[in-house]
Amino acid sequence: MSLLSLLRQKERFGIGVLSGTSVDGIDVGYVHLVRRSGSLKIELLSFETYPIAPALRQRIIKNFSPDAARLPELSQLNFLIGELFAEAILTFKTAFKVEKLDFVASHGQTFWHQPEQQRIGKHKVRSTLQLGEAAVIANRVGVPVISDFRVADVAMGGEGAPLAPYLDWLLYGKQPIGRVLLNIGGIANLTALKPFADKQDLIFFDCGPGNVFLDAASQRLFGKPFDKGGNLAAQGTPARKVLTELLQDPYYRKAPPKSTGREYFSEAYLERILSLCQRNGLSNYDILATLTALTAESVAKQVRAFVLSRCAVDEMLVSGGGAENPTLMRFLREALPEIATLKKSNAVSSIPAKAKEAVLFAVLGDAFLSCQSAALTTPAILGKLTLPAGFPLS
Repeated sequence: MSLLSLLRQKERFGIGVLSGTSVDGIDVGYVHLVRRSGSLKIELLSFETYPIAPALRQRIIKNFSPDAARLPELSQLNFLIGELFAEAILTFKTAFKVEKLDFVASHGQTFWHQPEQQRIGKHKVRSTLQLGEAAVIANRVGVPVISDFRVADVAMGGEGAPLAPYLDWLLYGKQPIGRVLLNIGGIANLTALKPFADKQDLIFFDCGPGNVFLDAASQRLFGKPFDKGGNLAAQGTPARKVLTELLQDPYYRKAPPKSTGREYFSEAYLERILSLCQRNGLSNYDILATLTALTAESVAKQVRAFVLSRCAVDEMLVSGGGAENPTLMRFLREALPEIATLKKSNAVSSIPAKAKEAVLFAVLGDAFLSCQSAALTTPAILGKLTLPAGFPLS
């Protein structure tokens, strides 16, 4: 196959690969994509998650901090994450007997995301940084790689995130009910669709902390990697005084579209919360309950302000690691009594919820190869192309 023939194809087989904000594994999804009569057929053929070693996870997370990050480590991690993604893909190809593969679409690992303008001399600069060297993946796997999906949108003045609303619209945009699709990963994000929504009708934004504080507090206070089943938070009581103060954060009042990440909701931010909780005499269980309620109530506050004020919502479907936390789900239902149906999403359309983001990146890779913009607020073509050595152009 040549690059020219790949660009002309209406049917493609792609692998989407990523590591999310929680840095708990590498998701790999094998997707069949067919463009026909102006529509896109999406079929997930297989999916797997490959764990990231705890020591490496800690090293990656350490380098999210501007105070702790080191340039040599960032350079090394860029290539190492590329190797890890390539190894995961090659293992996946063998395990699932993948014979036909046209491209890989890699989101990489986000280290910094700052879509707000900051002045540097005479320039106002936005930026975003994902590591996981595409050249390593392309040459190890032997197919073209599309990567760096956020930067074109940021360069044109967009937020660069969240990216999932494009897939949400493809899968749910033609349906007759109002729906919110909430994903609670490290950072929570949502897409709201009114009945028979057009692309320009979408409401979408990052909500703020999802599991990022819950996981860190579980590790710090209980020596657990995360609050399995929400059992630790269930033994505490949220502190209303502390919650009221935390919910005054200006991010929750900022109108969408908007995006955020560990840059804002950082270790230093968590330290301030823990100090506030300790000054108010909270037990460790109460602290975790309060952080869990913060995730739920910050989502509810923004749904009420930015979604329910514009359209009726019949149901909310919740995916991501937060959907596996019954305490968080209970807090969310209590915070949003206006929404009649609020439940864990086991699947997005016919796609298992856990595979959604891997499918998303395969879809974004296909959009790039089809010269279609998957951005929602700018006309940007999302992604960059890296070819393996010797790949023919025509």
